Amino acid sequence: MKNSKLYLRYTLICIILCSFIFVCGFGFRCRKHKALLLFNSQPITNQTINNAGRNFKAGEKVYYILLNDEGFKDNYIRVQIVKKEEKTHHWGYNIYWSKDFEIDTSLNYFKSYFVIDEPGYYFMQIFSFDDFDWPIIRNDFWIKP
Repeated sequence: MKNSKLYLRYTLICIILCSFIFVCGFGFRCRKHKALLLFNSQPITNQTINNAGRNFKAGEKVYYILLNDEGFKDNYIRVQIVKKEEKTHHWGYNIYWSKDFEIDTSLNYFKSYFVIDEPGYYFMQIFSFDDFDWPIIRNDFWIKP
């Protein structure tokens, strides 16, 4: 009887320790960034920032802004546009465009634009140079013919 109580205590302590380690490790990795990625068909200013959209015409400029409350740790970011292919059995993904930008770390935002000529469903993801595994932010949009 005494042995089974001791075994139960050790088992319970091991479960609690493993749970604690898992939760702490998982919590650090899955921490959400406080960022926002908006798209617009007009250059983004204080007056047009509220006109964000997700549907654009092929061949037109698509302006975007990354608002990052945490600021930027590095002087560079990587912006990737990924296209979701409809012709594959499992809706494959292809990197359509990728570019590294030097940014001003004193600002909590970055803005630029891109042009896409091929209609389809896309998403943009932006990475900090210190972590290419987890994007700062990701958002999707459509390019119509």
